[in-house]
Amino acid sequence: MNAFNPKLKAFFDILLDSVNDAVTVVDTDGTVLYWNKSAENMYGIPKAQIIGKRIGDFFQKGSIMLYQVMETGMPVYQVYHKPRPDIHVFINAIPVYDDEDRLIGAIAIEQDITHTVKLSEELYSYSQSGQHIHESMIFSQMECSSMQETVDFLTKASRLSYPVLLVGENGVGKEMIAKMIHQMGKYPGPFLSISCDTIPAGLLDMELFGYAGGMLGSDREERPGKLDLAHTGTIYLKNISALPLPIQAKLADAINQLQFFRVGGDKPIQLTCRVIASSTVAIEELVEKKLLLRELSYIFHVHTIPPLRERKEDLPELCHYYLAESAKAVGKPVPRLSSEVITALTTFHWPGNLLQLRNVMEHLMIKSSGNEITLNDLPSELRLTTLADLAQESLSLTILSEEMEKAKIIDALKRTGGNKASAARLLGISRGSLYYKIKQYKIH
Repeated sequence: MNAFNPKLKAFFDILLDSVNDAVTVVDTDGTVLYWNKSAENMYGIPKAQIIGKRIGDFFQKGSIMLYQVMETGMPVYQVYHKPRPDIHVFINAIPVYDDEDRLIGAIAIEQDITHTVKLSEELYSYSQSGQHIHESMIFSQMECSSMQETVDFLTKASRLSYPVLLVGENGVGKEMIAKMIHQMGKYPGPFLSISCDTIPAGLLDMELFGYAGGMLGSDREERPGKLDLAHTGTIYLKNISALPLPIQAKLADAINQLQFFRVGGDKPIQLTCRVIASSTVAIEELVEKKLLLRELSYIFHVHTIPPLRERKEDLPELCHYYLAESAKAVGKPVPRLSSEVITALTTFHWPGNLLQLRNVMEHLMIKSSGNEITLNDLPSELRLTTLADLAQESLSLTILSEEMEKAKIIDALKRTGGNKASAARLLGISRGSLYYKIKQYKIH
């Protein structure tokens, strides 16, 4: 630090103090060289109290990880740790080398995820109270700011009948939001859904608009379409771009004129339902590729639903909702998600969005046998690395620095309740060596 150009150091200080994550810089001896404001706020330790001191004097397991990355030269990322009973963090630890490739220390960057873990605990208590959230209402509980903005707008406008187009990846919950709009709007009619990409193009016209009796010389009776059957309710058109363009033009006319004609008929039918559609592709791209009529694109009020990986703050609510649903289905009480599990679920990128999340919650509900779901219950691809995993009991004391060795001995004594014979066996050393080390490091 002292070797820095003074101007560069000023920029460095401002940079590290402006980030939201806690940043710790140590030299090869484990002496703290830098401790930013976020670290001060997270742990309540002022810079003046920790800079120049050994990191192990404040965080024993944290010092083990920093020494390990310096020992191995291998950085670690997204490691879960609970440095204190009320704090949960993700740690990235990286060894630092100078221009001549000599090790000069390490940096630890900690992201505080305590809020997510505490929210999970609150939701567990809520589920234990016997209260239940309806599927169509779950989005009103979201914490993601972009989701909040969308849901707030749609909630306020739910009593209006204007058509809505929801855009987002498969599984982000577009149909759930459509149901939420329908329920909050208190439409007396039904909620009907059509998957436009699963019905043959030749049948979509009649499926949507119905057909008149005696059409094409047939004696077939008149049949209403989904637009008619959804009277005073909502019709949800999934993947609207699968509708052939002529049918899109007919739908645009129906929405504009609030009436439509059945196939083969000349009698106007009043359009009394609300139209909500969805697409997995951005509306501009659909229009450009001529998959969606520009006229129809102007009619819809478009709202984009972000994928689950971009709204991780909503995971606790969603996890507990699907877990409660699975528990109800199998007739079991809702188990608690351990802090490690909720952290692992938050880390995962969820390519399948809510569909995949629901599947995982069902898996956990079936596999779990106790009152708490642990990391061992998770599918292998979802498990995360914890700091305990990086500080295995089998790690030989001979390869540890003094600071790591001291922390390892203290940890072993805690694990064995102070039984020195058991602690020595855990450490792989003789009891005499342990007594010597305890005296050497002044461990009480």
